[in-house]
Amino acid sequence: MSCVDQQTNQREQKMNETLVEFEKVTSVLVIGRRWFERTNGNTYHSSEIYVNNVLVHKIPFTYGYGNQFEWNSWDWLKNNGYIKNADNGAPSIFCRENGIEYRASASDVKRKKDL
Repeated sequence: MSCVDQQTNQREQKMNETLVEFEKVTSVLVIGRRWFERTNGNTYHSSEIYVNNVLVHKIPFTYGYGNQFEWNSWDWLKNNGYIKNADNGAPSIFCRENGIEYRASASDVKRKKDL
């Protein structure tokens, strides 16, 4: 991908983020990928965050197992103003109580580069 293409993609993503920020959040989708490093026995993940069916952020390769991808994504949403007044409870419960459709799923990948 050329430098111009990357800049265009970044501008489009920023524009999408701005558009979603001013809309009411009606749905949140988190798609995670997990990879187990056999050498040291560690698990890593990445995730994509969609708000109102628009990709707003990608969390790159980071340490965490189980549903940690979900919690990292939830923290990102709270820290960036998409979700307001949320306590430290489960994302699914907060969304259900506030009329937000919430879905999260993960797939386990065999190679680090698939994250």
